[in-house]
Amino acid sequence: MSSHMQRQRHGVAKNIAEGVGGLVVGAAAVVLLRSLFKKKSSTTTPAAPNQLAEPTKEVEA
Repeated sequence: MSSHMQRQRHGVAKNIAEGVGGLVVGAAAVVLLRSLFKKKSSTTTPAAPNQLAEPTKEVEA
């Protein structure tokens, strides 16, 4: 039976690639979680956009 172990690649390029990959995955997770929480909070207050509209003026006869 062969006792050769697979060589691990150590180096700056590998460390940089793993770091960049981790940042991309982390950023994607943050964006996903933010979008989920924003959808939940916007469904609880559907009248919020109407508050920005100007009030209508009543005309007396």
